[in-house]
Amino acid sequence: MTKWRLPLGRLQRKVLLVVTVIVIVPMLAAGWLASEWVASSFEQRLERWIMDAARASQNWLQAYQNDADMLGRVLADDKAFVARLQRRPDEDSMPTPVRRIAQELGVHLFQVYTPDYKLIYSSIPIEMEALWESGQTEAVLKVVRKNKSMLAAVGITPVPHDGAPRFYLVLGSLLGQDFTNELAQFTGLKTRLYYREGHNYYDVFSNPDQAVALRSLTADALRHLEKDQKPYYSLMAENGQFRGLYTPIVDTTGRVEGIMFSGLERRGFHDVLTNRIVLFLLISLVGVVIGGLTGLLLSRLVLRPIEYLRDGVMQLSGQNFNASVPIQSADELGDLAKAFNAMAARLRAAHDEQAQRFRKDKLTAMGELSAALAHEIRNPIGVINTSSALLEKSAGDPGKTAELVRMIREESLRVSDLVQDFLQLSRHRQPAFAAIDPVQPMERALNTALAGKNNIAVSKQLDHDGAEIMADAGLLQQAWGNLFTNSLQAMAGRKGELRLSARVDGDHVQLSVEDSGSGIAAEIMPRLFEPFFTTKEEGTGLGLTIANTLVEANGGRLEAQLPEKKGARFTMRFPVYKRAQA
Repeated sequence: MTKWRLPLGRLQRKVLLVVTVIVIVPMLAAGWLASEWVASSFEQRLERWIMDAARASQNWLQAYQNDADMLGRVLADDKAFVARLQRRPDEDSMPTPVRRIAQELGVHLFQVYTPDYKLIYSSIPIEMEALWESGQTEAVLKVVRKNKSMLAAVGITPVPHDGAPRFYLVLGSLLGQDFTNELAQFTGLKTRLYYREGHNYYDVFSNPDQAVALRSLTADALRHLEKDQKPYYSLMAENGQFRGLYTPIVDTTGRVEGIMFSGLERRGFHDVLTNRIVLFLLISLVGVVIGGLTGLLLSRLVLRPIEYLRDGVMQLSGQNFNASVPIQSADELGDLAKAFNAMAARLRAAHDEQAQRFRKDKLTAMGELSAALAHEIRNPIGVINTSSALLEKSAGDPGKTAELVRMIREESLRVSDLVQDFLQLSRHRQPAFAAIDPVQPMERALNTALAGKNNIAVSKQLDHDGAEIMADAGLLQQAWGNLFTNSLQAMAGRKGELRLSARVDGDHVQLSVEDSGSGIAAEIMPRLFEPFFTTKEEGTGLGLTIANTLVEANGGRLEAQLPEKKGARFTMRFPVYKRAQA
């Protein structure tokens, strides 16, 4: 009879046995401890998450009641409103400002009751299933609207505050299935809202046909909610379908008026992470597999082939794409060496292709830029040629001669400005970096741009707290000059306003200018910094391109942003080099 053995060498079997004794056995003990810790920690995290989410849901509901109670007290203190209410209690006498506030807060239910709870006015046609109890100022009540059951979170305000009430103001918000759906989307938990009716609690949302009574809580748990008025957490909530929290909704009189449930559905993944036995088996299985694989890996004599591979990778990381690894075996390591050599060959080919593509892209960009420049120069040169030809024929007309000379001069200056801008774009000088106050270049450029202009108002909000940047002040002044020129042209000589701001945003200084011009259309925003792109009848389309190039050369970023009022807004951002000493 042949004895079965693992297809391993003697050294491999020895290493595997050692790893089994040294690694796997202690791993089993560690697996039990880890399962205990993971299960308890995960359960605690789930409970903390559910409690935090439930608190957010309760605050959301409480906000409706607080807003309604606040508006009720405002109306009760309004003497004019009280007077109108006494004259005509059966009509909407809510002041317009208060009505607007109510709409913003989502308070759309406004009712007036007599002291004996008789309804005399309602802003929404609804039917109350049950009214509030004496002394309550907040309540969650069941109502019916258009044959649909809903809840109303309301605030009850007696009018007047002191003495016997002559009316009750009931303001609130209607809560339907959409409300619980919003809470579920907001918190990620299942939300149910139970309103109180006598000694029982009902949910009107889970079943559209009838109210569902809360029966999953024990008497002790219900007593804990009503008397202690503290949340109750259950691992088997809602008949074992959820792990969740029952939170009492308490009005200002200390009475529990409802219960909000926030729960996480019990699913296989959560149960696995909280089951200690299952976790132990999974961790042990993983430990056994890892231990066995580790033993097999260490049992292979792979030191020398690994050294060859390491040397090849180091050469490749140094961008030596001619690196190769010797192939000394026909096993997996040999395949790895072959794959490495093939990868190095592909990287070498890709590097060469990328270099060729880069050269091609440079030539293409140069051609496009040259074509755009030629197009811009051709028009003024055509005007110059035509004017020169007409000038030869108008020797006897001094007025026409002067006009043609003026046209030649203006078009010549236009060509000169275009060539100057093009040279500035292609050959701007390298920045002479120094620590500077970023506001100084902006203010110098502003003074230059506004020289002789009295129709521009300037407002400043400089809150950068003396922070400094590393940049070339002269180049930044030139960039700001281009921006201010555009802003002044956008205001077209009219009375306008420039709003300057500077502030520290984290590790950056942000400087902005906003004008009161006609603004920038949204569809052209992506092309603002494109060379030769302009919407002006006269202009080279290089001003913003040059400004962007100068800002980037100084380590910053130029952005076109949405204005706070109207017009156009441009912002420069630079890293903070030095902050002011406190």
